[in-house]
Amino acid sequence: MQGIERNYCDVSIKAVLATYRNLLSSSAFDALNATEYGKNDTLGLDAIPEITIRETITNFDRNAILITEEEELDREAKKRWPTDADPIKQPLILISDPTDRSSQLKHFLHEISRDRDDVKVGKLMGRDKTAKIWEEMFEPPATITGATSAITCIRKGKIVFSVILNYITHSIYVATSLGVYYYKLPHFDDRDLLKINLDVILSQGKLLNFVPSSVACPTYDDMKWFVTFLGKSGYKESFQDTMIFANKHDEYLHHTNPGGPSRILYLSELQKGYGPIGFIVANGEKIGEWIHWLAFVKFISLRSDVKFKVFEVYTSRPYMKDGILMSTSPSYSVFRRESDINFLDISRLRYHDRPSKFRSMIVVCPADNDFIIHTMLQHRYREITLHF
Repeated sequence: MQGIERNYCDVSIKAVLATYRNLLSSSAFDALNATEYGKNDTLGLDAIPEITIRETITNFDRNAILITEEEELDREAKKRWPTDADPIKQPLILISDPTDRSSQLKHFLHEISRDRDDVKVGKLMGRDKTAKIWEEMFEPPATITGATSAITCIRKGKIVFSVILNYITHSIYVATSLGVYYYKLPHFDDRDLLKINLDVILSQGKLLNFVPSSVACPTYDDMKWFVTFLGKSGYKESFQDTMIFANKHDEYLHHTNPGGPSRILYLSELQKGYGPIGFIVANGEKIGEWIHWLAFVKFISLRSDVKFKVFEVYTSRPYMKDGILMSTSPSYSVFRRESDINFLDISRLRYHDRPSKFRSMIVVCPADNDFIIHTMLQHRYREITLHF
């Protein structure tokens, strides 16, 4: 990593750690009540993380371009937005999902704060019982299914790093060119919490291993098990149009309402003992749900023998959400290839008031998953090269 990239990685780690501290230090009442910030249905558990991340990033670099869930781009950010597709001319951009699985987190906090909503969220959670309660309410393992906060960095058209913090298991995952690591966090009010940086995680954390299909999926049918989002209207219809399964896709669907950023972890050793997963799909979901996967895919393939493939899926009659296409053909895609150079063309998002609403259909799988790779090739879906 170059010096500037490492600095931004450190500040992104600091941002999600500050989010963790601020959310867990707030009362359940504050976390569960509506705010004036953001959209009409924005709760404290959405607003606190987003405000914290924005303030931390802005205090480090007031000119940084940050894409988040709740807020539109301000006028100054629009002026700095790249107009040229040339990756060399594209500035550093951070894309964040400050609170993923906020609906589940809301129900979880309601459950553990009955008649005690004046108590700090962190105290209500404790350290030992949190994951067990979460798994009983939703699904194990909490290391994958827990509510998260995530930031990914793109510089000059290249994925630089991703940071994902899991509120429920008190852990942080970092994917960089130096490897993919996870680190168990100290107590939320530990005064040294915000001193944790990339060096600490690399030296004191653990490598996170990802698993080829030959290990995770002993049989051919096991390779068909997948995770995607089908939890709202339009998503099931959109997925059916991909023809990944001619019929009966429900037979191999592991989860209909999974997390976004953490979905990549279903392909890791954390899923061991919870059933085979052959591939994951971003089913016309917003960019903040799936962009974080790409750093893990890129740097896993770079630093280990396990290789992954990424495909962009598009249909002949794409569905729309809020006026945004749920699948994009190469003509509209942010994935570009020119003169043998692969890059992310963020200038494509310039005309969106909320670039966070940009959507796509992405499939990620181990390179030895014969079922899904042959399916992708059969339908001529485009493979995305991340060695850029």
